Amino acid sequence: MSPESIPAPRECSLTDALEVLGDRYSLPVLRELLYGFHRFSDLAKLTGAPRTLLTGRLRRLEEAGVIVRRQYSQRPVRFEYHLTQAGVDLIPVILTLTEWGERHTGHDKPKTVFQHSCGAELHPLVTCNCCRQEIRPGEFEVVGDTHTPVAGT
Repeated sequence: MSPESIPAPRECSLTDALEVLGDRYSLPVLRELLYGFHRFSDLAKLTGAPRTLLTGRLRRLEEAGVIVRRQYSQRPVRFEYHLTQAGVDLIPVILTLTEWGERHTGHDKPKTVFQHSCGAELHPLVTCNCCRQEIRPGEFEVVGDTHTPVAGT
């Protein structure tokens, strides 16, 4: 096989997103923020993240614009963490991953049940924003060359 015939790694927004979110604690931190827990001590307890590791994850999420840190105490200096619009945009990801975990990780009874504001149990679906049909394998395609390097890289 010639070197020219070996495909280059695919450039993909999924890979870019995983650079920000693809570790053991980032999504659980965002889950807890979504559930209304904003203080460091709560995030440490609820995610099980070691404090030094959690500090790094929070800093990385803040640098990526997913969360914002807000001071709530001067003595001692303490901060809360809140979702930015980029963090809010992850709600479908968090809900869908949770749903996938409920279905495919071998649990007999649900760990998490969501209820929509209409009163029904919530089971998220990915749908087309135009026709509102559920997305299924074989019903979409990648258009454009995802192997072409982005200008300036």
